[in-house]
Amino acid sequence: MADTLKVYKGDDVVGTAERQEDGKAKVTIDGLEANTDYPAGTYKVSFENENGESEKVDVPSFKTKPISVTGVTITPKTASIEVGGTTKLESTVAPSTATNKSVSYKSSDEAVATVSSNGTVTGISEGEATITVTTQDGNKTDIATVTVNTVEEPEPEEPSTEE
Repeated sequence: MADTLKVYKGDDVVGTAERQEDGKAKVTIDGLEANTDYPAGTYKVSFENENGESEKVDVPSFKTKPISVTGVTITPKTASIEVGGTTKLESTVAPSTATNKSVSYKSSDEAVATVSSNGTVTGISEGEATITVTTQDGNKTDIATVTVNTVEEPEPEEPSTEE
């Protein structure tokens, strides 16, 4: 029987792997939180073979890796607002489990439209502006085009002269 590495959390076996010819055993543990420090002793390991199981020893402290951003999507892709009006752009970071979902917004022409840190666009003057969302992790981007229209004032009605 080959040596089997057993990984424990408390009394529960959470992973096993056979020792390879190079003397190493690679095991994957599911359910770990990304970008998290685990102190020594959170997990213990032992080897088991036909002679029985070795004493459990503490796994040294370790930190899991963060989950990197792979992309971002902005919606809607196009919007029209009036001068002084607002619209909200939403951004969705992928994957949904990414560790750092922070984004920033930028307007290509702040004389036409400004954008706040939460994606609210305000029309300043007539024209078109491109709003870019950028992820803090990986600098992934997407764009939306906002058209700003002047407010059409209704023609004042002439007072009726009919009697």
